[in-house]
Amino acid sequence: MKKFAISLLFIICFNLSNSQDNIQVEFGSVFKNEKREIPIDIIGKDENGYYLLYSEGKYGQGDDMFLRKFNLDLTPSEQEINLKSETYEDKFNSLGLVKIKDKITHVFYLLNDEGKTFYHQSVDLKTFTLYEKKLITTIENDSKSAKNSLSKFMISDDENTITLFYTIPNKNKEIAKIKVQTFDSDFNEITNTSYELPYKNDVLSIHNIFLNKKNKLFILCKIYESYKVLNDENNHRYEFQLFKIQQENISSICTIKPNNVHLRTLNVTLLNDDELVLTGMYSAKDMYAMSGIFASKINLESENILYSKYNKLSSDFFAKLIEDGKKKDKAIDKFNQGKRDNQNFVLKQTIKLDNDELLVLAEKSWSYSYNYAITYYHHDIATIKLNNQGNIIWANKIGKRNDKSNVPIYSSFLPIYKNNKVYLLYNCSAKNLNHRTGPLANYFVDFDKAFLSTSVDLNSGNYKRQVLINNNQLDGITIRPFLYNWINENTLLMFGQDIDNLKNQRFVKILF
Repeated sequence: MKKFAISLLFIICFNLSNSQDNIQVEFGSVFKNEKREIPIDIIGKDENGYYLLYSEGKYGQGDDMFLRKFNLDLTPSEQEINLKSETYEDKFNSLGLVKIKDKITHVFYLLNDEGKTFYHQSVDLKTFTLYEKKLITTIENDSKSAKNSLSKFMISDDENTITLFYTIPNKNKEIAKIKVQTFDSDFNEITNTSYELPYKNDVLSIHNIFLNKKNKLFILCKIYESYKVLNDENNHRYEFQLFKIQQENISSICTIKPNNVHLRTLNVTLLNDDELVLTGMYSAKDMYAMSGIFASKINLESENILYSKYNKLSSDFFAKLIEDGKKKDKAIDKFNQGKRDNQNFVLKQTIKLDNDELLVLAEKSWSYSYNYAITYYHHDIATIKLNNQGNIIWANKIGKRNDKSNVPIYSSFLPIYKNNKVYLLYNCSAKNLNHRTGPLANYFVDFDKAFLSTSVDLNSGNYKRQVLINNNQLDGITIRPFLYNWINENTLLMFGQDIDNLKNQRFVKILF
């Protein structure tokens, strides 16, 4: 069991009483690990404490995995469970942990030359003990190694049904095969069914597997004309197909064909049990640019496409963060001529708003490798609101700059939809607080560091930045935007660590 040193013995509350949004922040005490281990997931909370999944390595890339318990005051309990307590000769891979009722379930598989074997293992949270692993199923090598099999497990909203999805490994020129097994919350098998997708492996790419609230399974695939096209980024000879699994049958609901543009990927947003919207960025220029926003609404029961829209973004949107002057005028001219575009934007998330309206979020991000180092760039945030017919209501860009060598886990942003506003949480220099156009300070090299909340007015697209936490309040800790969990409806638990000394760590609560 690891020993911990507690540097602070109490929770400090910081109330932003002057803030229009009146968000409160609570700081957990700083604690120290003996080894270089960091959390990779906040699993959940109950009346006994909080549960985090830790892994060894500077970025959590190590093989060992530990479930660690924290007290209700967010101090370490010095209790942990090694999820790899057994020595495995086969390759160990975790599919994830989930809290189901009064236990945490871990699903993993072991890979060897014969195939892939799935297991589940439960942790009793009352006694914080690990039960013996139990066999779920085995995938034997077909005409190809099982290491090429895609696997995913999902939990129904009522936590009563567990669905395990995996592909059967076979050759590229053979028909794609999948298997779906369902279990109750104790992993007693309910169904076990195999299916064939009507395409060969070499032209089919599975993009998304999801359940609706009726526990029906859907698969979003990208279908290429040929394997040659699959490896050619400078074409758009492909289509997306949405499949539905119903009892013993699998059927295609609809087909989305790019309208002579690049449509790199699609987000799935369920409006209700029977309707969803597929949203994505499209580009007339190249795969890694954003000329506009695509949206298509589909009825899952009637299998009708209710609308399908390509919304071109304006030159005004393109020039949002450029200062007035000749440089801006030339950039707009090139944009209007099709020589410039909103480059390097990556689709991040689509949020369902009231009245089936949507907010599409994208981030300007890329990486550059030089002299054995990779620099990760996470810049501006694009916010685009769509009405319930898939048309753009407004579009805006918010300036942000996170440039960091070798590690991206402190960059990007976390969107929160609360109180009819969207809050974007991210690390930022306080010098950028009132930024609208022109250069930005890079958070990682600036002395005036802060953790910001940018609230977006959903009626107009206007935004306001506010400092949630000045970094001097964190005692050298930097918040990781994507390591979080909701404690309750209005309290978000976040986590941070010292970039220069990963052993120093702490929690932060954001109260909306």
